[in-house]
Amino acid sequence: MYSRAVCILRSCRIPMPPRKVKEPVDPSTLRRSGRSRASSSSSTATAAAAAEIPAKTTNAKIEKSSSKPVSSPKPATTTTATSAVLELGDALPDVAIETQDGEPVNLAQLASSKKMIVIFAYPKASTPGCTRQACGFRDEFPKFDAADVAVFGLSADSVAAQKKFKDNQKLPYDLIADTKYQLLGPLGAKKTAAGGIVRSYWVVKDGKLATKVIGVKPEDSVSKSLKEVLESN
Repeated sequence: MYSRAVCILRSCRIPMPPRKVKEPVDPSTLRRSGRSRASSSSSTATAAAAAEIPAKTTNAKIEKSSSKPVSSPKPATTTTATSAVLELGDALPDVAIETQDGEPVNLAQLASSKKMIVIFAYPKASTPGCTRQACGFRDEFPKFDAADVAVFGLSADSVAAQKKFKDNQKLPYDLIADTKYQLLGPLGAKKTAAGGIVRSYWVVKDGKLATKVIGVKPEDSVSKSLKEVLESN
């Protein structure tokens, strides 16, 4: 009975699937696979680094540009108007300027007490044309003085240069060192904005500008101003 049951069980045994047997792996295949994975990892790292470099460069540029100080706009320059040029009938500027002796003289105040004043301008002391002009007024000075007319020479030379000019030529009248063009500018004898003088002369009568001649020959400034003075008396 027992053996019969065993036979029945054996005949009814469920067949088991066959075991899978692992095929042997070639070592060279493993090495190639390892290199492939390493190469893939290296390529991925290189690509990531390459992508990171432009980003760093861009960030550096942004930081550099943001670190630059922003310059504020320059203020608009303003031009100061120059002193107005005097016309006939105007009073002289109320300014005191040194003579060859370093003593200040105010022609506007002097004009109120003097009947007439003759002012002549010359480009530069002790030069040939200016010497002829100054000596011409020197030679005719007695006639001006007799008519109670004060004479003044005017240039932008220094006090020392005017002193030397007056002493060397024995001039009987004062020379004014208008180095800042305080009179030369308003009188219209300033040649350019930078400086320079146009030879000229003016006659001031009763405190007002009566004659204004800009641009004249040395000798003519003497003869014409003297003629106007004598005709006005």
